[in-house]
Formats: sequence, structure tokens, C-alpha cells
Amino acid sequence: MFPLLLTLIQQANEFSTSSEGREYAPPDGPLYYLVLIVSSLIVVGVVYYTIKWFIWPGEQSEDHIKRKILNEEN
Repeated sequence: MFPLLLTLIQQANEFSTSSEGREYAPPDGPLYYLVLIVSSLIVVGVVYYTIKWFIWPGEQSEDHIKRKILNEEN
């Protein structure tokens, strides 16, 4: 099992570093930059709201599930 794993790792390494069959083409055109900007904005928004809702969850409702769990008398 171990020699098989080493062989697979070696083949993956050789494949990832080889340039055979593919040619490097630098990004070009406005579509590439548009996709880059939009995806970056999405990532920044997700990170912002994740941190915001983690620090200040904001559930104020009296019938929220967390109140039922926290106030439950066992």
C-alpha cells in the first residue's frame, strides 16, 4: 500500500510540474478582470458577514430556538 501511495504522489508531482500538452497564456481581455473583481467582492462580502454575524448574531426574537435551548430546565 505504501509503495503505491509513493508512486501516486510522484506521478502527481511530475504531472503538475510538466508543461507538456499545455501552453501558458497570460490572462487577457476585460472579461478576465471583470470575473476577478466580482469574485473578489463576493469573497470580501462573505468574510465580512461571517465575522459580523459571528461577533454580533443579532437574534432578538423571544421565540428563537436558542432561547428555547438555553432556558430549558432539565
